[in-house]
Amino acid sequence: MNTHKLARSCAIVGITRAIGLKTDKEKKTPLQLVVEACGELFRTTGIDRTKIGALFTGRMPRSYFTLQYSQSVLNELKIAPVISTEVTSHGGGALGTIELAALALNAGLVDYALCVTGEASPIWIDMIGGSANWEADLQFEAPYGPTTPSLYAQSACRYMHEYGISSRQMARVAVENRKWALHHPYAAMHKKGEITVDDVVNSPMIASPLHLLDCAPWFPGGIASAALITRADIAKQICPNPTYIAGFGQWNTHEWVGERMGTWNVEPVKKGPSMVRTGAKVAADNAYAMSGLSAADINIAETSVPFTFANLLMLEELGFCGEGEGGRFVESGGIDFDGGLPFNTTGGYLSFGQSGQGLYLLKEIVDQMWNQAEGKPIAGVENGLVHGHGGPLGCHSVMIVSKNN
Repeated sequence: MNTHKLARSCAIVGITRAIGLKTDKEKKTPLQLVVEACGELFRTTGIDRTKIGALFTGRMPRSYFTLQYSQSVLNELKIAPVISTEVTSHGGGALGTIELAALALNAGLVDYALCVTGEASPIWIDMIGGSANWEADLQFEAPYGPTTPSLYAQSACRYMHEYGISSRQMARVAVENRKWALHHPYAAMHKKGEITVDDVVNSPMIASPLHLLDCAPWFPGGIASAALITRADIAKQICPNPTYIAGFGQWNTHEWVGERMGTWNVEPVKKGPSMVRTGAKVAADNAYAMSGLSAADINIAETSVPFTFANLLMLEELGFCGEGEGGRFVESGGIDFDGGLPFNTTGGYLSFGQSGQGLYLLKEIVDQMWNQAEGKPIAGVENGLVHGHGGPLGCHSVMIVSKNN
């Protein structure tokens, strides 16, 4: 695909976030948090709501049922965009909103696009008991009572079998992610202290081979994020430090785990079905090709996968190590808190906590790039990569952002 003309053609000129916790006296809905984040975005960028030409939202939050979520958002914000839609590819839809914004801006349809995502389900509903019903085939999987970890565990088993990955190698991800979380004030595990590899492999088995500490906890509340995107030629008129969208890619392969085995003759399973390889590699390859960068140019990376084995797998799919080398990569210090690739610098899903539709992961990179980090700062961030994932390894979006145009 000839996508080079899209590289750095658009920029993020503002990105904000609102948080509500389960312990708050006044518990907020996802829509309330979205409105709060957008209000701050309008104030900080100085862009009046009447200038918003496009609105792209993530999928409807589980705890706010409405037939047209994007319509609910624009109604609350009192905006009238010429183009608006929800992007529903699970957690991958968060970055998908910005991809659509870049296309609309390059087509000349609008000058400013608003992208919003948010979730607050842990405040309002039982996430542990209900999650698998969203991620399992209602006819062929859900009747057997799977949990979300058990759905992912099938891929974990195959991944370990094919490449000789060990539980102790997987545990290193949890150990290093926890170190980052101890520095982030909003991380679910902020006050829980460091953990060791032994702590992880000796924690209770949840769904073999996944132990308790191989699994992400839920973020203890809700998060909504809002980003304002415009063309690069006007970005500096309203923002002294725009963050340029250097490249992006998206690749979705299935909805249910069983459907993975029915995919033939498309990337990344050209040679036949696989329980391991994912669309993240294709999305990343497309993002790198658009940006003209490689994994060696990336100074910080964030991913939203919720299990240790999946983090190893994503390090491979995103190009930071070779196929099947994720375990050895982390074992040799590849993502060490001190000296390795800054990876999941909020603590990741494993220690910050899982909250779907995560534009806040993109915000972490932007904040680090402009020396505004809430947690441990990273010096010299020029290029960052964020990966959005959804479903049992089904939906993947990758975006590369750069400090320089």
